[in-house]
Amino acid sequence: MLVFIGISDLQFSFVNGKENVYATVSINTLDFKNGNIQRIIKSSNVLLDAGFIYSNPSFSPDGKLIAFQHSGSDVSGGFSVIDLDGKTVFNFPKDKTDATPYWRPQFTPDGKGILCYSPAITINEQDKIYLVDLITGKKRFVTEGSNPTFVCGGSKIVFERKNSKGNQKVSKKIDIWSLELKDGSKPKLIIQHASTPSGRFNCP
Repeated sequence: MLVFIGISDLQFSFVNGKENVYATVSINTLDFKNGNIQRIIKSSNVLLDAGFIYSNPSFSPDGKLIAFQHSGSDVSGGFSVIDLDGKTVFNFPKDKTDATPYWRPQFTPDGKGILCYSPAITINEQDKIYLVDLITGKKRFVTEGSNPTFVCGGSKIVFERKNSKGNQKVSKKIDIWSLELKDGSKPKLIIQHASTPSGRFNCP
């Protein structure tokens, strides 16, 4: 089964010489066995220049839930978890007035939590990675970085981190780090000048 974002029903308008593009944005699943596509949720007349409204969808380990990011500006946008009927079962952050961004939600291997990151909103900050408990709704800070993904059966994550020195960013270069998810572990630099790790590969 594949989960993906659909863009359809494109409409164009011109205001003061500027072209605006509107569309229906949806979260869909594709059954590889029979080719059937099921639309789970949708929003119509979405202004695409303002963001896709849904992005980065991912399945729970049992395939019964979908987590997705609320697209928006670079200083807003949490995530939601829905079932395959489109019913919302979890929102984060729970406080609707909290505009803190929490992006690229991924289920933990046991399906009880969500791994995500919060992009920095000021120039001297680093992005931050969190684990969010789906039962309590509480978040736990993991480390500084972005675009995390599970490896080694979920016992470790790999992620990217910007080069920095003290409180000042000294380079736009990005490196890939790893971190074991156990008390006392410290991040390890594994690849310099690389970004956007992906995949749940096994470790020796």
